[in-house]
Amino acid sequence: MNLLSIGVTLFLFSYSPMDSLPVLKELPVYSDLYENQWINLTPSFEVIHQVERKLIIHSSEGLAHARTTLFYDKLNQIESFELEVIDPATKKTLEKAKLRDMEDAAVYSYSSIFDDDRRKYYELKTAKFPIEVTIKTVTKSKSNFFIPTWIPVSRANQKLQESSLTVVYPEHLEIRYKELNLLGTKEEFQSGDERVIIWKEKDLPVQAPDFDNKLDHRVLLAPVSFALENYVGKMDDWSGLAAWQYELNKGRGALPPDFESKVIQMVAHTDDPYEKTKILYDYLQKNFRYVSIQLGIGGWQTMTAKEVINSSYGDCKGLTNLMKAMLEAVGISSYPALVRAGVDAEDIVIDLPSQQFNHVILQVPMPNSPNPVWLECTSSLLPAGYLGDFTKNRHVLVTTPTGGYLTKTPMYNNPEWNRISGFYEFKIDPQGNAELSSKVEMEGNIAEKMLSIKSGLDTRQQRDYFNQNSPVSGLIIQNYSLETGRLDSLPKAQLSYDGIVQKFVQTTAKRVILKSFIKKISEDQLTNNCLYQDDEYLIELPEVFQLDDLLEDLSYEDDFANISLIHSLDGKTLKISRSIAIKIPENTDKEVKDELMKKINAMTSKTYFFTKPTVSSFNE
Repeated sequence: MNLLSIGVTLFLFSYSPMDSLPVLKELPVYSDLYENQWINLTPSFEVIHQVERKLIIHSSEGLAHARTTLFYDKLNQIESFELEVIDPATKKTLEKAKLRDMEDAAVYSYSSIFDDDRRKYYELKTAKFPIEVTIKTVTKSKSNFFIPTWIPVSRANQKLQESSLTVVYPEHLEIRYKELNLLGTKEEFQSGDERVIIWKEKDLPVQAPDFDNKLDHRVLLAPVSFALENYVGKMDDWSGLAAWQYELNKGRGALPPDFESKVIQMVAHTDDPYEKTKILYDYLQKNFRYVSIQLGIGGWQTMTAKEVINSSYGDCKGLTNLMKAMLEAVGISSYPALVRAGVDAEDIVIDLPSQQFNHVILQVPMPNSPNPVWLECTSSLLPAGYLGDFTKNRHVLVTTPTGGYLTKTPMYNNPEWNRISGFYEFKIDPQGNAELSSKVEMEGNIAEKMLSIKSGLDTRQQRDYFNQNSPVSGLIIQNYSLETGRLDSLPKAQLSYDGIVQKFVQTTAKRVILKSFIKKISEDQLTNNCLYQDDEYLIELPEVFQLDDLLEDLSYEDDFANISLIHSLDGKTLKISRSIAIKIPENTDKEVKDELMKKINAMTSKTYFFTKPTVSSFNE
């Protein structure tokens, strides 16, 4: 391959909707990559990470591939950085840079008030292509608790020519690893007192920007024996990691006597464990705010309960620790659980015990119930027992005095967690415009979005949101009200609004046409693979019209869905009732879900044709 060729392209197969024959789709290559990485683990639990990267950048789009960002804090430091840019045609050096030439900036978070994370970065700015860029970096971590993951193809539209990872570690410390989607070779051997593992990959496929990260080629690495500052642990299994986490935070939940008395008094009127939990959780939500604290080991060791009480804020660990201490004061046991949080975050790899977490929640076992109550202690909105999109359906590591274990948070995929019912009444005037009055009730996952809108948007922003996401195209909302609440752990919301839809129907000399107006099922509604929706539409026509066709009801059922569409015409009023029940297996492919949505929306999309009476007041 000519590395200097600007027109380097690879091809992906896609399918023509016309004849289902494969056609070639060009996928541009912005850079070619040659890279070697070394990870050295020392007997003192340090990790030295060395990277040597050569890029052939073909166009301005490839400049981002050479952007170098290095993070540092109390536990991690940057040892060196070297960059050189060469013109391949003349072999002349166009640019050089070292560590002192890098820009320096804090890593800001909107919720952080204590944070020592910083970064150094360097960006190329050139208009000449192609160029050859060589980048060498060395970083050092004081802890082997975090060992970098190797991902040979790190950028979309990048052609990996050759890549290698060499891991060297003292045999007595041990490491474990998991290989995912690798296509190359691995070599493992002994060198004195050290073990050496070398992975090599070459000529890997170019990835598109929407490439599924689950298909990435990568190696996950984890230590067996590890240390973070002076806290030494062993995670040859999940219980070992949980035991280390428990010891790190043991004894940090003592409450001041006056505060403890206040807590006990708050729940003195009830003996019900859930009621006590709910009362104390409500108190936490109303009186303590969430902030992020990332200072050295502070990312893992909690503030004391007393510190959180005195300051009225805490990070996820601090708030969880305080909630645990309050429950303990009233005789209820609870256990912090480590989780990888995020609306779009992947679940952890459960067969590689290692540091894969970024958040802490609280598990509260309930007597006489197989299901614990889960608490998201950083939320001021969610009811006790409901986690929401941020941490639902995830494997979590529960930490207990005797170690810990993996379990899974609820999926919330039962009907009560995914229910929506709507009533919509349209009154059409002689000009074909419609006045709409509606009421929509939501429960569970569907109501969660309303909680955020109610608390996070002002009145104008809320109105804009509902106009942009209205159930009828062209609706202009005039008045609305949004009420949110909860029934035990179940979030509930009720949205009522009225407005005007201009040209809701179309008219000709002899006919009135009501085009399909029923809102389509969207991908957002199926994030839980479950939806139970009932809608009723009353359309009051300006006068009695005759339907051109018979009203054909719909009843459909398959393995995933049960759908019905029922009509009736009584005088001037057309009534349409739609019922949809969807339950899709958890691991169903996105393509299958998309096809199901298309099928449902096509089946429930209908245009209605009416014939005007001979003498009509309907304006044409």
